[in-house]
Amino acid sequence: MKREDIWIQTKFSGLDAHDPNDVPYDANAQLEIRVLQSLEKSLENLQTDYIDSWIMHGQEKNWDDHWKVWRTMESAVDTGKVHQLGISNFYRLEDVHWAYEHARIKPKVLQNRFYADSGHDVGIRAFCKEHDIEYQSFWTLSANRDAYSHEDALALASEWGLTPEGLFYAFCMAIGISPMDGTTSEVHMKEDIVLMNRIRRGEKLFANIHDLAVIGDALGTPEWNVDDEL
Repeated sequence: MKREDIWIQTKFSGLDAHDPNDVPYDANAQLEIRVLQSLEKSLENLQTDYIDSWIMHGQEKNWDDHWKVWRTMESAVDTGKVHQLGISNFYRLEDVHWAYEHARIKPKVLQNRFYADSGHDVGIRAFCKEHDIEYQSFWTLSANRDAYSHEDALALASEWGLTPEGLFYAFCMAIGISPMDGTTSEVHMKEDIVLMNRIRRGEKLFANIHDLAVIGDALGTPEWNVDDEL
């Protein structure tokens, strides 16, 4: 495989997100220097000279620091070490608006926990769709077990030759979400590859809004479906 055959995404994380004994930059350096040192460490660890997608792991404690981080990340795009930027753990729509509107290089990814406590980010996902931002979900399966383990969902999964988890991933992709998959199970990896191959071949697993509702209504979030066009 060539480097361009692999799409690599990683993050800059602030001090609060790291084990104090394993920080990939000088914790006493200026914030902008920490960002650049973090990038160099990622390039070294991943054995590459560029990152396809670089994400700000979470919001800083104030907007001044946010922009110090973001402007430094933008400079990495200018030099070609990074191809696109993204944000993560932004759960207030007004914060997403502010971060987007005042960025010179707009975020192309928004990665959030997909769960009921945030209303499954209905408003944020609508904003992402409007502005061509890829919405990536994590905690996708563990936070939504009730949505894909009830009787109707199990019957649908069986009918389509999918696991219940695969059915939920397919649902997420059908409504415009890119679910993050962190499995270490070879069996689950193979199941996910089979699902992706079916989708890439053009198979439309959810033929109508009623099929989507089998999963969507069980989420318990009003207006769960961003796009009714299938």
